[in-house]
Amino acid sequence: WNGCNKESLRAYFPATERILFAEHYQGPYRPKDAGYAAKGSALKQHVMAPLISYFRDARAALGITAKQIADATGKKNMVSHWFSASQWQLPNESDYLKLQSLFARVAEEKHQRGELEKPHHQLVDTYTSLNRQYVELQSEYKHLRRYFGVTAQVPYTDVWTHKPVQFYPGKHPCEKPAEMLQQIISASSRPGDLVADFFMGSGSTVKAALALGRRAIGVELETGRFEQTVREVQDLIV
Repeated sequence: WNGCNKESLRAYFPATERILFAEHYQGPYRPKDAGYAAKGSALKQHVMAPLISYFRDARAALGITAKQIADATGKKNMVSHWFSASQWQLPNESDYLKLQSLFARVAEEKHQRGELEKPHHQLVDTYTSLNRQYVELQSEYKHLRRYFGVTAQVPYTDVWTHKPVQFYPGKHPCEKPAEMLQQIISASSRPGDLVADFFMGSGSTVKAALALGRRAIGVELETGRFEQTVREVQDLIV
């Protein structure tokens, strides 16, 4: 745009382009990452369900109150973590022994079957096994999440400045700077991912994707332009 005749303009020169990152809309009044966090929490509750049920069912069977648990352990803020699915935690051995003592006493008073009778080390073994499953599933789920990664070496705001592509014979009028395309592709995909450009034109996006180790698909309606771009891409591959 620095080469245009500014005095001849009747409006500001369109020196910017907008790029939209589109993903599933979570709904109003919800932060952008609420969906991912909620899915992660639900996943953990699902995996830890056997242990969560062990504690929750034991409390329900004996009708033990939050006050009784707090008085026995001295930790009133941990009742919801030990006996509900939300932010569940496994009690340490000291607290578990106190809970066992409380539950055994209440069961005896009510002439009911004892609860929380498993040894703590057995619960730890179960937790370790389940947590390993959770970490593996979380890793798989995270990989399915829309990728976005930037480094300190590139601009991380939503305003970028790149020099336009200089004229050359056969230049496509809408050709994008290779540096900008590489920045977009690097931030939005992983090596081996598939990059699609449905308005291929000169094939700048396809060329940048291949240079960065991605796979690429390009679509172009203009036959002449398509054939020229195919030749250029083939020359790069060879």
